[in-house]
Amino acid sequence: MLEEQLLTDNESIHEVAQYLLLASGKRLRPALVLLAGQFGNETASLQQRRLLEVATAVEMIHMATLVHDDIIDDAVLRRGIPAVRTQFSNAVAVLSGDFLFALAFRLFSQAGDLAIVELAAKVVHVMCVGEIYQNMDHGRIATEEAYWKRIEAKTGFFLETSCRLGAIATGVSQDVETLLGQYGHHIGLAYQVVDDLLDWLADPEKLGKAVMEDVGAGVYTLPIIYALKQPAYKDNVQEILSSPDPARYVEDLRQILVRSGALEYSKSQAEHHIALALDVCRQLPPVPARQALQELAEFVLAREY
Repeated sequence: MLEEQLLTDNESIHEVAQYLLLASGKRLRPALVLLAGQFGNETASLQQRRLLEVATAVEMIHMATLVHDDIIDDAVLRRGIPAVRTQFSNAVAVLSGDFLFALAFRLFSQAGDLAIVELAAKVVHVMCVGEIYQNMDHGRIATEEAYWKRIEAKTGFFLETSCRLGAIATGVSQDVETLLGQYGHHIGLAYQVVDDLLDWLADPEKLGKAVMEDVGAGVYTLPIIYALKQPAYKDNVQEILSSPDPARYVEDLRQILVRSGALEYSKSQAEHHIALALDVCRQLPPVPARQALQELAEFVLAREY
């Protein structure tokens, strides 16, 4: 359905749309929408069509935010290929993101449920606030509390909302919707922590982007925050971060993160949230989708890209 929605007679827009599809990722958010929808009582083809439309719209929002993020971060690659801003231009990337947002909300409105539109609008609002907060904080060391607040806005709430949108689309009971939202919340936090770990540990070819990008952009994630709290390593980390070009010392910084236990600590935090997600999952009705949600949680923790 994503390809169907991006079809257009305009040759230029079609070229950009096809490129956006080429750079698509794991489709985690629409998968959560579709899986959450399997806990509902609505099985009519009309309801399933609505669920698919909501899942497609959720992926469009995600794609739009990535296109815009790459502009903000001056990113060169996305999913192992040139980012839209690199392949075309920043102007085209801005307009492409806007184009995706517009398509997404057209689909949300077609669902015929104001609750779906309101929740979708809220998730975009929360993500924008999170991105503004992160960008105004560039180069400044955040507390661990501020880090969790930031990733809740960027990722936790989006994955929570993906689950809740799927639940609403197919008439899931309020109790089950709440559980699905809690599952998505913990999955989202774990996903972002793992993402921040991969910035230090991943193979760039598997990851599809340059590793250790965050520190070069002045965004300090959980491993850095933790290492700065260790008296034996604090001065060395601060010296690197305050240098004119900290990206030159990323290998030195990586070794400090290993020796200080920062990477291990961050991994333990991701494991904690996956354990909480699995605990919530066990409370869900025993439909086939529950097993899929369990497997998805395990994938989030074990992923290498």
